[in-house]
Amino acid sequence: MIFEGSYDTAGRGLDIIIPFYRNAHLVTPLCDSLLRVAQELSSLSATIVAINDSPKDESLRRALTAAQHSFANRVPFEVLDNETNRGFVQSVNRAACAAIQRRRDVVLLNSDTVVFPGALREMAWVAYLDPMIGFVSPRSNNATICSLPQQTQFQSAASAEAYQHFLDISRYLPRLSLVPTGVGFCLYIRREMLDEFGLFDEVYGTGYNEENDLIMRANRCGFRAALANHAFVYHIGGTSFGSGETPKAQLDARNAALLRERYPEYETAVRKYVAGPRCQAEGLLTGLIRNNDDRISVIFDLSSMGPYHNGTFELAKQVLSRASRCWAQSEVFFMASDEARRFHQLDAFEGVQAVPVSTPRTFGVALRMGQPFSYDHVSRMSTLAAVNVYAMLDPIAFDCQHLDVLEPGLEQIWGHVFAHADGVLYISDAVQELFRSRFARRPGLVERVTYPSLDFRDYREGRSPLADSDDHILVIGNAYHHKRMPETVALLSESFPSERIVALGLPESLRKNVRAYESGSLTDGVIDRLVSSARVVVFPSVYEGFGFPIVRGLAHGKLVVARDTPVARVIREKTGELDNLLLYSTSNQLVDLLRNGVARWNDGDRDHVGDSSNDWVRTTDLIGFAIDDAVQTFSFPNLEARVAQVALLAPERRKAADEGLEALRQRLQSPRYVIADTVASVLHAIPGVWPVITRTTDAVLNWRRRRDRH
Repeated sequence: MIFEGSYDTAGRGLDIIIPFYRNAHLVTPLCDSLLRVAQELSSLSATIVAINDSPKDESLRRALTAAQHSFANRVPFEVLDNETNRGFVQSVNRAACAAIQRRRDVVLLNSDTVVFPGALREMAWVAYLDPMIGFVSPRSNNATICSLPQQTQFQSAASAEAYQHFLDISRYLPRLSLVPTGVGFCLYIRREMLDEFGLFDEVYGTGYNEENDLIMRANRCGFRAALANHAFVYHIGGTSFGSGETPKAQLDARNAALLRERYPEYETAVRKYVAGPRCQAEGLLTGLIRNNDDRISVIFDLSSMGPYHNGTFELAKQVLSRASRCWAQSEVFFMASDEARRFHQLDAFEGVQAVPVSTPRTFGVALRMGQPFSYDHVSRMSTLAAVNVYAMLDPIAFDCQHLDVLEPGLEQIWGHVFAHADGVLYISDAVQELFRSRFARRPGLVERVTYPSLDFRDYREGRSPLADSDDHILVIGNAYHHKRMPETVALLSESFPSERIVALGLPESLRKNVRAYESGSLTDGVIDRLVSSARVVVFPSVYEGFGFPIVRGLAHGKLVVARDTPVARVIREKTGELDNLLLYSTSNQLVDLLRNGVARWNDGDRDHVGDSSNDWVRTTDLIGFAIDDAVQTFSFPNLEARVAQVALLAPERRKAADEGLEALRQRLQSPRYVIADTVASVLHAIPGVWPVITRTTDAVLNWRRRRDRH
């Protein structure tokens, strides 16, 4: 047996068996495609064996005679004429018998096919890459599990277009895939299979499921079918042979019932494969087919966006609004709820297309602007696109254990991202360091730091002229504990009873000198007015991924006093606002800063524009570059592993696993098991006893199986 893919053309030969039933118009396109690969056929020592199963069809006879003449002196071409219509199975068996006698491998080829260069050679090589491969089918446009792309809308594509689709995505696949069965439209059969397991069973009549029967017959001894993922044969489908007096649907149903009776494992094996990670992952490859403008589809997953404002949504909107202009090689889509679309006016963005959250479409790249917090989030991303990119904004929910408790499985969900995503974006170097210290990352993961805009002009552009009344201290945050809003507002209210304090991020306040606004409900215009009329902006959060309030305050010419965090220090350095961004470590230090009268903007002698090299266009460009890198480094094995892992993360799977572990634990602790385990340990310790017990047990089990069968 030849192994390691060394195809022995001297010791082998190949008969390409093609049954024809009527449909003379199919002869020329198929034979022309074989003529184009004549040199390939010669290298395989191939002979074309055409079977005329319509002896009274003169047009078919003439077409086959003409084809035979066209192959003269190039490739052996035999024509076998059946005396009467015998159907597909008997026709193939007639030619296969001759192949067995000549000790040649066989390729079954339907008449409604077109063979593309390299397909037959690749199938022959794949057949010998593994000693247990007995059958090989190529990829096709329309051949059930062989179809690539899988989706039905690609089945009727013209041959050239179908081949281009195949080329676009087959390059990501390994050379072969083991599958439960092959498909008879084009099936390479090693001669040992026919020698050992016989021909097609003629009980299947004129056709349907005869190849599955043979493959399952051989599989009972371990021989497998495989797909040659880099071979392509075009298939029209449904026109290659006749079925006599019996309607095709009726014949298919009868033969399927017979196959089920003989091989009850067949349907289960097929269902398992189709629902398995490899087949599901192959379906996602469709998104990597570029459109007519050679652009790849990118979808923003904004399914978690709500009808309120926060920094995450601000980041998403700023990038989405510029993506179509900045990403010339991408066709940009987004998904969001109708409520979120209206609230954030997403439909006003030019060059982007909205799709429903429940869209069945497959995209090239899915981009989530924010970390996932549930199984549904990672599941949606995984089924949306072949390439997944996540913006991991901060690990606060992981570090604040009361938040982690509220989201069971967060460690597993984020661990899944770093183990299986194609790209991860961070909005600051500090965030990258935090995530890297908490989660292992797979080799090859694309990681990029893409700061939001630090150009102050981006935060003033298009705004109305703002008042400059300096009439309050503005404290910005929200209700999360790490924002330190209630504590800071209370301390400032008590320390400065004569000051007016505005708290943006508190639902209410009973203090006389405090006016509270709940976060998320105010428009950008209202927030701008609150900032522009403030004397100082206070940002007390102890844990941040970026800090939009800091940049917004500086952009409006306001002194900002912020907690001393790594990202605040970076903003201070990058914008050059050393005098206008003051940092403090404790709440008492904040009070001291304000009490000492430092709360006044320092104009100096320069133009306060922040970091003009890091505007929203630059941020969007960097994210686009990261997406390009993620596509370039895309790996099908990683995609397959991702799909498999998402299935394992499913709540029902985790519940079943937990219940199984609990049942196992109870079983291991049961008195009956403990006694049995002790007895087994004693018997193991006595030389020669345990093998006798094992042989006796096996004999009893085999006797019971034989009894049950009879």
